[in-house]
Order: sequence, then C-alpha cells, then structure tokens
Amino acid sequence: MLEERLLGAREVEEDDFANFRQSYPGRRKRNRTWKYKIESYARFFPRMNAVVQADRRLNWGELNRRCNRLAHGLMRLGVRKGDRVAVSGFNSIEWMEIYYAVSKLGAVPVNINPRFVAGEVKYVLEDSDAVLVFCEEDFADVVESVRGELPRLRQLVVYGVGRRPVQVPEGALVYDNLFTSDESNPWVKVYNDDFCFLMYTGGTTGYPKGTVWDGEQRLRGLELMMINGLLPVLDSLFELDKHALYGIISEFIGNERGRNIAASLLDLKSTRLLMSTSLFKKALFYSFKAITGNLPVMAVVAFIRRYNDGAKVLPASPFFHGAGYEGGFAQIASMAAATVLLPTPHPFSAREFWEAVEREKAHSAVIVGDAFAIPMVDELRKAAAEGRPYDTGSLFGILSSGSRWSPHVKRALLELEPEMLIFDEMGASETSAAFTEMATSRDADIKLAGAKVPSASGGLHQLALFPCRVIDPETGRDVEPGSGQVGEFVYGGHMTLGYWKCPAKTARDFRVVDGKRWFFVGDEGSVDSEGKFSLIGRGGDYVINTGGEKVYSEEVEAAIKEHPKVVDAAVIGIPDERWGQAVTALVETVPGEVVGEEEIAAFCHERMAGYKSPRHIFFVDKVPRAAAGKIDRATAMLMVSEHMSC
Repeated sequence: MLEERLLGAREVEEDDFANFRQSYPGRRKRNRTWKYKIESYARFFPRMNAVVQADRRLNWGELNRRCNRLAHGLMRLGVRKGDRVAVSGFNSIEWMEIYYAVSKLGAVPVNINPRFVAGEVKYVLEDSDAVLVFCEEDFADVVESVRGELPRLRQLVVYGVGRRPVQVPEGALVYDNLFTSDESNPWVKVYNDDFCFLMYTGGTTGYPKGTVWDGEQRLRGLELMMINGLLPVLDSLFELDKHALYGIISEFIGNERGRNIAASLLDLKSTRLLMSTSLFKKALFYSFKAITGNLPVMAVVAFIRRYNDGAKVLPASPFFHGAGYEGGFAQIASMAAATVLLPTPHPFSAREFWEAVEREKAHSAVIVGDAFAIPMVDELRKAAAEGRPYDTGSLFGILSSGSRWSPHVKRALLELEPEMLIFDEMGASETSAAFTEMATSRDADIKLAGAKVPSASGGLHQLALFPCRVIDPETGRDVEPGSGQVGEFVYGGHMTLGYWKCPAKTARDFRVVDGKRWFFVGDEGSVDSEGKFSLIGRGGDYVINTGGEKVYSEEVEAAIKEHPKVVDAAVIGIPDERWGQAVTALVETVPGEVVGEEEIAAFCHERMAGYKSPRHIFFVDKVPRAAAGKIDRATAMLMVSEHMSC
C-alpha cells in the first residue's frame, strides 16, 4: 500500500557502548572531548564571544560557568556518566547549554527533531534508553503524551527560548530551576574513547537510526572536516577576488585595518603567483591541518585579534540534523567560532537571517539547499525593491549540505551577491567527511556537489583527509574514471562507530576493504576523467525500478526544478502493474503561475530519457519537507495516495 511506512530500525532490544568502544594508540587522552574544549576556551579566551541570539550573548567564560551550574544541577538529579539525555528543540542558546552541560558529565546527548509526532518521539526516547529529556516549551505536550509509556525516563525538563517557560506539564521540571550556584568545572573525567553522542538520523522514510560516536571520531572528525571542506578554497586562493580574500582573513584577524592590509598583500600579483604553486598550496594545507583545533595556536590568533569577535558562523539549519550540527560545530571545534543564532529558531525567516548577518557581521552561514536558499534570494530582491538593502559585506561564504542545491538557485544568489562564495557540500550523518564544490559569480558553469576521488585526482585533492572510493557493486572493484560506469560511493576516515541496537545493519553498512574501514552510504554515481564523483542519486528508497530500468528520484527532481515556474518537486515510485513502479512527481509551482502536466512532462523529456520522466504529475501547495529541509518521502507517498483516490 502507498500508505505503508518503514517504522523502527531497531534489531535488538538492548545494547551497550562496550560493543562499540575503540582502543586508540598511546595513553588515554581527554583533549578531544567537549568538556576539554569548552573549559579550555574559557581559560584561553574567556571574553571572546561564544554564542549570540537576538539581544542575548555569552562569551566563553560566561557560557562555561552557566554550563557548569547546569551540569551540577543534573548531577543532583542523578545523571551519571554514560546516561543518555535527550534534547528536543530548535537552535537556541539553551540547546547548546544543554549539549555542553551533558557532555561535561560524560553523559550522552541525544538529538530529537521537535516536529516528530508522539510515536516518533517515543521511539527515539525508548531506543536511546534516555533517562531525562529536555524539551522546548512549544513541543512539551508531545513528550508528555508518551512519558508514561517510558519506564526508564525519569524526568522531563521544559525550557523557553530566552525566557522562563509558561506552559509546563504537571510533574515536569523547569529548566531555570536546575541551575545551581556551583560554577566550578565538574570533577568527572571524560576521555576521547568515551561514548560522547548518540545522534539520530533524519528519519525521512521511517523512524531514525542512532549513530554512536566517541570523542576521538566526533571531535577530531569535526576539526578535520573544516580543512577537507576548504580544499577548493586553498586550491583556488590565487584566483579569488580581494573581497573573498578579505572574508577568509576575517576568520583570523579581528582588526579591520589588519584585514585590509593582509587582503591587499594577498592581492599583489607576486603573491598570487606564489599562491598558485603546488608547493605553496601543500604548505598551506599542512599548516592548517597542524593548527586546526590546536589551542596554543588558537590563543595566539586570539591575542593577534585583540578583539572579542572571533570567527562567526550562522547555522540557519537545525542542530538536530547532521548538516546543521556539523556545519556549525565544526567551526566551534576547530577555531572556537562564535555561533550566531536566529532570534526565532523556527520557522525559518529569511528576513531574520539577513538582519542577523548585517547586525552581527557573520562570516559564514550554514543552510540546507533550496528550502533555505530560495526564500533568502526572494528576501534580497524584496529588500532591494523596497529600498532597504542589507549590508552583507561580512558574509564571505554560505555552506549547504544535506539536500541538493539547484544550480539556478545558486546563480540567482550569486547575481545578487557577486562577491560571495558558495560551498555545496556532500557528506553523510554517519561520517565527518566533507567534500565541497565551490562556486563564484565568475564561474560559467555552476556545478552540483561532488567529491574528488584521491586515487583518480591530482593536486591538493590527493591529500584528502577523508579518503573515498567509488566501487562497482558487481565486481567490488573501483570504477574506471571517465568510463561512465555507475558505482557506489564509500567514505573512509573519521566516522560513527555504528548504529545503536542495529548490529546487522552496522555490519552491512560499515565494511573493511583492503584493511580499512569504509562506510557504504548508498550514494550512486560515476567518476569523470578528472576524478570527480558525480552523484546521480541515493540508492534504496530513492531509486525507482520501472520496467527494469533504474531511476534516481533526485535526478528527476533536479530536472523538474529547472523549470522557471517550479519552486520545488518531490519524486517517488508507486506500484504499477505494467512497469513495477511508476515515476511520480509532486510539483510546487511559483505562486500565481499556471503550468500543466503536459508542459512538465515535455520539459522532462527534453532533459532525460523517456523512462525517467514522470508518468504521474500532481500539483501541490507545498512539497512536504522535514524541518531540516529534506523531502519527507513518507508524507509524499500519502499525498500521492490521496490524489489517486480522488
């Protein structure tokens, strides 16, 4: 039936971190834990901004003390090292305080999408064995409705964003009341090999899976993610205009005069010639790798700045989703970046976004594809037409991950902000890998995200910190670059230790090949003659088998969204007696525009083989997307079912 939905991924009822724990060379260390990071930041640069939301701001010293007061409050409630503590809410200072306070105790944060319905919330809390859950006030009723069915859940704590909560279920605790007067760092020893995060995946086709992380894989992975994601910048540094160079320098030099001097030096013809050499690029790469996350070096940078405004990242996408968490927390882990949060965490407001960029002088931002980018473009146009243009000079780059960012939407943004850099990132929640495609307003061709395969590439990309391969599923060998062969993309490097309570899936998705552990994510595509992997689409539920042919949902969606009257599209496969499955599209059009099924079908036929074009097209007011921006395919199936039954 079309209504059928995959539910629980759980394979066993009990699990233990001992089944995942890794042994690392040398003595046990504590330098890659959030406890170590936050306490060190407070010691090295206590007055540097840590987090800002509307008129609230905390420096690292203040944030550390608040987290300590909350951590001691949690200890009084009986929370101990290894306990799972969930948090359900959108991006806020409170969310970050909870995450850090829990981590300081060696307890394990668990992320919950606040828009989950009762069954989904119950599943995550039950699956994670959570003993306590923090919940943003607006979503507390959902948690309360299942609380009696969860014997291991001891407490519900309700918080408001920037205020004391008003609606608190009977028997629940108030966030503000948990804070003690003890501002000292908790005595608990937390090590790199300890359980540090149980991060649940998005669950767009069913209930999510918990990915198990220790500090070594999570923290070091986030640090290296920054460097790997910057490879296109380092490779093209000599080609960037002065504004882009100024923006990159802003991450390291706080004084405006110093930024201008440094940007002018880099803009010299002789300097650009030096930056174009392979030796310089490699030297810069290894320098970044050595200093990223290195506290003494970060302290020197902070001293050079002599200002309290370090690097500033604005994560517009939610922390409970891998793209938002990694995009924001990677900059915190690697350079103690200040986090700029939107005043209204949800729903996303493009006006608030650009106002926050202007007000806080954010250097970079994190979004999830078209769902965020389209309203951002619309707001820039609207502001210009109304004579209130935004000052976006500080924002040198926008990073997107987690969902495709259409080339025509990128182009529209670059036409409005020609000096900006766009980073389209390919990754997976199960890894810390970041493979980035950079676009500028000078590019004739705006490309989709992809990855350079080190064994088939040249230059800096051979030094990738996260190795990757594209393997032919039939032969088990790497596909031949330039052959057009379709293979599965596999990740190496820092990654999750496996799936909680899913031993069989862990063994299936994480395999040892040639003596190394790899993650088989299901992304399929080919490698061109220059070594770039081009994603066709996701396997599994994202592949439609029609008449013996494979059709990738994402490929068809991208084609439909090129139509000038289309805002968004979702493509799924529905049962069909003749073809097995029929390609079916839900299409959202530009408000006020009229377009027919035949026009969309003809548009697709011009761009792809006939078997890939949708056999059924339904127009909808809104394509169903999760809060993180990904298509909710389960809801899309229900919507198609309703349309076909009419």
